[in-house]
Amino acid sequence: KLYPIMPKFANVDALEKHLATRSYITGYALSADDKAELSALSSIPSFSSHPNVFRWASHVVALTGLCVVSGSSAATEAAPSAKKAAEESFDDMFGDDDELNEEGETAAEAAATKARHERMEAARKLKEEKDAKDGKKKAEKAPEKSLLVLDVKPWEADTDLEAVWHKIKEYKQEGLFWGETFKLEPVAYGIKKLVMTCSIVDALVLVDDITENIEALDEWVQSCTVASMNKI
Repeated sequence: KLYPIMPKFANVDALEKHLATRSYITGYALSADDKAELSALSSIPSFSSHPNVFRWASHVVALTGLCVVSGSSAATEAAPSAKKAAEESFDDMFGDDDELNEEGETAAEAAATKARHERMEAARKLKEEKDAKDGKKKAEKAPEKSLLVLDVKPWEADTDLEAVWHKIKEYKQEGLFWGETFKLEPVAYGIKKLVMTCSIVDALVLVDDITENIEALDEWVQSCTVASMNKI
């Protein structure tokens, strides 16, 4: 079944394929492209038919307060309690029967994560095989690393951001190194954001793994975006 044509994708099947290895339409954070694609949907497809589109649409609605109205090609602004209303709406419309694993992922999300890591490993092995075939000896050199600056925004002005910082640093992964300091910067209406850093080994860590694990702390965290990323 084909769904209404959207700005960048011929149909929802194309959008589903695009989101299989991505959290957002472009880049590593919510952008105008996500809002445009969500607004172009006449309805949210079911999890059973398009799990990646369903996950992405749920996430964008929770962050922005935009709600897709069935039978309409436009999105409307939700009430101030958009996060709670959106979650309740999706629960009512599509149910919440999918079991989550220890990482807080559904079976489809876990499969997508596994597929990303398998592709990275396959690409690494192919390069090693090509180097061996060409008679090249793999040079001993330090792995490439990147320094990330992350902006973490809370839901409430009274959120204990230092406690959130410590909670975030509990996440461990090979090739991921958290910075030892953080700072708070004002956003609006008394709300401050947590600015923190981490360094990663590019071949071992995906940026999406970091942002998605931080956003999984949704009791305190509204969003996590990559403010900058530089090679070190």
